[in-house]
Amino acid sequence: MKLAESILELFYPSTCPGCGNHTSLKNLWCEKCIRQFWNPRMLSSSLTKYLCGCYTLCNYTGGLRKCVLRLKYNGRVELKHAFPPLLTAFPWWERLKEYETVIPIPLSKARFRERGYNQVDMIFRKWVETSGKTYIPHGMVRMRNTETQSLLTKEERYKNMRGVFHVNKGTSVKGKKILLADDIYTTGATMESAAHELMRAGAEKVVGITIASGAL
Repeated sequence: MKLAESILELFYPSTCPGCGNHTSLKNLWCEKCIRQFWNPRMLSSSLTKYLCGCYTLCNYTGGLRKCVLRLKYNGRVELKHAFPPLLTAFPWWERLKEYETVIPIPLSKARFRERGYNQVDMIFRKWVETSGKTYIPHGMVRMRNTETQSLLTKEERYKNMRGVFHVNKGTSVKGKKILLADDIYTTGATMESAAHELMRAGAEKVVGITIASGAL
């Protein structure tokens, strides 16, 4: 370990973002938490008319769920450092090599003002910037606020998301293979709506990537 890192560990010891147990800069998440949530997979329900499937890294449970919720709703922006190690460990980046452009699911203007940041951007930005892929953080806009998806049925979720997204003015996705990033995949309504808009704007293919999901 470099001297600067040793000093940093001495005064500010690393703790697991999920449970708070002491870890290290090299292995940020503790083994117990990793075993509980790590489950990279292609979601079987995610191949749709506009979306060529969606990969997820983790089960939406345990310490990972706590970490996402704290970042998303409690202003714990320092937890953004918890996600690049997980993204780096994802085993199938070679399958996604052709998807060279990454666009995050956006928040509405009202929600962005309220929160002060887009948690999806917080989760993915650092990793994308070191991946060699092109990152377009404002590639899409959300035209209106939507009801909280967790309170709706599957049918209501799709209706709730209809026509919500548009490709941002000045952004061209024509002929591009897009990696569409989000924090959580539930029924896929958000991903499908965004993928629909990207395909309408001329994207060649769209594949999703999320940090976590409770879906199979």
